[in-house]
Order: sequence, then structure tokens, then C-alpha cells
Amino acid sequence: MESPHLIVVRFNECDEAILSHLQEGRVTSAYLETEIEWSRSYITQRLKRLEEHRLVQNLGETGLYELDTNESDIGS
Repeated sequence: MESPHLIVVRFNECDEAILSHLQEGRVTSAYLETEIEWSRSYITQRLKRLEEHRLVQNLGETGLYELDTNESDIGS
């Protein structure tokens, strides 16, 4: 039985690709569009969703994202 305080986050293929690139460093949706197979608008949507779950952070609301190492442990 899951704890009522535990939030389960399910990643899709796009999320996995984004998180993989973020493990290498900071990215923008424009850069990711050239590296993975999804559209820029969909990538932006997924980045915002990952940000809502505190897995990534938008640096100064610039559209430059990095892993949020203070709130999550992506490797587990």
C-alpha cells in the first residue's frame, strides 16, 4: 500500500529523453528540439510538467532548464 504522502510520477519517453539530456547539463526547449524527436511545444509542455514535480527548474524564468538537485534524486 502506498503512503498517502507519496506522489508517483510516471515518465513517458519524452520525459526520459529530456531528463537524460539534463543529466549532461542545462538545456532549452529549442536545443532539445534538435536532439530528440518531439516538437518544441510538446517539449516545453513536458518541461513545465517536470518543473511542477520539482524535478527540473527554469532558471530565472528564462527557458533555460537544469535538474533540480535540491528536491529530487533522478537516479533512484
